[in-house]
Amino acid sequence: MSEPTTPGWYPDPEDADQLRYFDGIVWTAHRTPLRSPTAGASTIGRAPEVPDPAVSARAHGGTAQPGAGPAGYPWQQAPAGATTDDGAPLAEWWRRLLGRLVDLFLTNIVAGLLSLPFLTDYLEAFEGYLQAVLRGESPDVTPLQNALEGAVLPVTLIGLAVSLLYETAFLVWRAATPGKMLLGTVVRPADAPGRISWGVAMRRQAIRVLTGLSALNPVLNLLGRVLWVVDPAWLLYDPKRQTLHDKVAETVVVRR
Repeated sequence: MSEPTTPGWYPDPEDADQLRYFDGIVWTAHRTPLRSPTAGASTIGRAPEVPDPAVSARAHGGTAQPGAGPAGYPWQQAPAGATTDDGAPLAEWWRRLLGRLVDLFLTNIVAGLLSLPFLTDYLEAFEGYLQAVLRGESPDVTPLQNALEGAVLPVTLIGLAVSLLYETAFLVWRAATPGKMLLGTVVRPADAPGRISWGVAMRRQAIRVLTGLSALNPVLNLLGRVLWVVDPAWLLYDPKRQTLHDKVAETVVVRR
């Protein structure tokens, strides 16, 4: 059977007697019997026909519930909770936070190793300053400050480059970074299920790049810090649980 392309309930590729929910990207763990559990107990020889949910909804002046299965059984609805318009369950804030912390840990390790050549002068100046303090002297902090200022630009650019490559490559390749995979979430377009493009993945990092570069300018540093806090906090009040960088890229984060 070919892989489905839209969210909904389909015959389980691993069990022909069950239906399984496909969220538009991957098969979820949600399963339900292919037939009603009470159909076999019917006293009239056959289970009553169940009306098409779309037809029933129109007859009552409404619309079919997004995520209903192909046969329209009541137990074939999309998983409960906040969802996209097509029924995909949106990721909770804590899943996104924990996934982000995992990604920060991994990218900081890589960026730190790549930045070591640019930190040599600063580490030497810091060692000299520390030894002078231990000897009871009052060392000049100018060499330490100069070494730090010289390392800020390359270290910042390396960190941004690592983060941009890490996020973009994983989102296009797997629809999720390692942190998101660990927490069971994926990134998809806001208006329809599917993978995001390279352009969308890079646009999703625009705010992060701007906040990182703003740290190099004393005037823009305060604005960057405010944006750094507001960006992720936005999902706490957004009906689609989108951060600002989700808004810019027109993406949402859903549970796998």
